[in-house]
Amino acid sequence: MEIRDPIHGPITLSPAETLLVDSPYLQRLRNIKQLGFSELTFPGASHSRFLHSLGAMHLAGVAFDAVLRDAPWLPAAERARLRQTVRLAALCHDLGHPPLSHSSEVLLPPSSQLHIPGVQWHKGGDHGSHEAFTLQFLLNSGLTDLLRQALHQDGIAPGDIAALISDEVACDPAVFQVGSRNLHGLLASLVSSELDVDRMDYLLRDSYFTGVSYGKFDVEWLISHLCHFEGEGGQLHLGLEDRAIFTFDDFLLSRHHMFLMVYFHKKSVCYDHMLRRFYAQYPEYCRAPADPEDYLHFDDHALWRVLRGKARDSQWAHGILQRKPLQMLAESTPSGPEPIDALVERLQTEGIDHLRVASKGALSKYQATERGIYVRKKPPVGQPVWTELGQATQLFLRYAEHTVLERIYVWPTDVAVAGGWLQQLRG
Repeated sequence: MEIRDPIHGPITLSPAETLLVDSPYLQRLRNIKQLGFSELTFPGASHSRFLHSLGAMHLAGVAFDAVLRDAPWLPAAERARLRQTVRLAALCHDLGHPPLSHSSEVLLPPSSQLHIPGVQWHKGGDHGSHEAFTLQFLLNSGLTDLLRQALHQDGIAPGDIAALISDEVACDPAVFQVGSRNLHGLLASLVSSELDVDRMDYLLRDSYFTGVSYGKFDVEWLISHLCHFEGEGGQLHLGLEDRAIFTFDDFLLSRHHMFLMVYFHKKSVCYDHMLRRFYAQYPEYCRAPADPEDYLHFDDHALWRVLRGKARDSQWAHGILQRKPLQMLAESTPSGPEPIDALVERLQTEGIDHLRVASKGALSKYQATERGIYVRKKPPVGQPVWTELGQATQLFLRYAEHTVLERIYVWPTDVAVAGGWLQQLRG
């Protein structure tokens, strides 16, 4: 089967991938907007998680070929099995997203309420996450049986796919062991790391559909210079040739700028928080089902039906449906601080309904992660020299501080009065 993609061109699917794509678990993602409310700001941003998942899968195969092109020790059968596994992991990594993607993450029940065999949630507390629902789809749903039937002859189990998506999943070490080498960390980095195919695809895709240039970078050059580094105990790590380090810098900056200019756009952020206020107003209408088969129907269409049903009773639902958001009154940035605390105190004292929204953007979380990436330099004479990625680029130090945008929104009818108070406080 072949699919035409506007970003990558023709994408060929294996029989197992075709079976998975045709299943209701992947088809559900057609009804999940990739960028939530961004479509109301950037009209072209109507693309779905389904399309992004296909693109990530395609890049995973290309990246796998690049990373292990110099691996004569990898038998053909093992190469095919591991390549298929990493492609499926990239394809499935977003299965659990709720309506409007990240906008509805607050609706998800705690991970402990899901039934996921062999997973202990010990990182970041017991909060709801789309990653947990993804694992439940893979490990305890109708999809689990479908994968077992489709992949049995290939020697791939659903747990192998899940183990590349989340470190919470315990897997048989032999699954990713080839001779004295273990490829788990390497392949997991292709799915989720500072240099993963998820980010590569969504930056290019979101840039294309929003009509902006911030997310563009040379993906072909970056992937073609991926490689692998063999560490202690035969553990393989993701590597990058030093010729592509400037392209990696561009990749990092592209993501940083997309957050500041697109993902944190003032109107998109406002709609997100209007939706949260609606959820707080009517929690009984917006609970995410823990059962994976019921969750199949929990998509954008379901959310819009709820909003339309409560539009007469909720100013938040009405404002979203009529595309009439609150108006930004103040924006505090590192280069232009505003008296936010004093303004909020005055608004609360006067009983003026408002939104206080903080958006924190960081160039990278690489230095806080455990999964290393290494840069290879080939000198004219002698063996290659490997450097840890954090030591090979200056961007991590240059952008070490987070960029915090704090905004205050009020209804248009309150702008004149609240704006006068703001002028006094600036005073």
